[in-house]
Amino acid sequence: MYFIDFICFLSIIIYTFTAVTNQIKLVMKAKFILFFLFVSLTHLQAQTDTQKRFQSDSRKYYVWSTDFEKYELIETEYEHSVIDIREIGSKSNGYVIISMIDNGQTRLHHGSIYNFTKDSDNEGSWSLQSKFMRAKLTYNPKDNTMTYLYDGDNKRYKRLMIFTVAPDELPNASLKTTIVKAD
Repeated sequence: MYFIDFICFLSIIIYTFTAVTNQIKLVMKAKFILFFLFVSLTHLQAQTDTQKRFQSDSRKYYVWSTDFEKYELIETEYEHSVIDIREIGSKSNGYVIISMIDNGQTRLHHGSIYNFTKDSDNEGSWSLQSKFMRAKLTYNPKDNTMTYLYDGDNKRYKRLMIFTVAPDELPNASLKTTIVKAD
């Protein structure tokens, strides 16, 4: 009689142990899968936000001449300018801000990026638009200049500025991702 009770008791323990070990196996499998997903997701290369700042101490201001059918140099200014390019999610989304001092007054040009192109000379061009204007900003890494064309009609841009930018870690037209720390 005691032997039958002992066998029943052992069978209950073995059944419980196998059920618990199967449960533990399932939990361990789930933990392993979650760990694998976490590790694989940390290696994804996703661009979320890039920002680059260019600073300039000189710029040339040109205006389109209808008489000569070319851009004429109006003025060379030796005043400070800051150009911020912020790309959000992709190179064709974000905004550009150009802040400059002009004869003691601060001027601000800004626009949303709606297109990005890169030519064979490694020059990146951002097409901009705001409520009242369309513009184009082109970075030339060889000459280290930024060309800003604005105030255009259907045929051409009427005004342009060429900024000589200071080499900031020798940026290139692709604007590699930089970490921006918020203070």
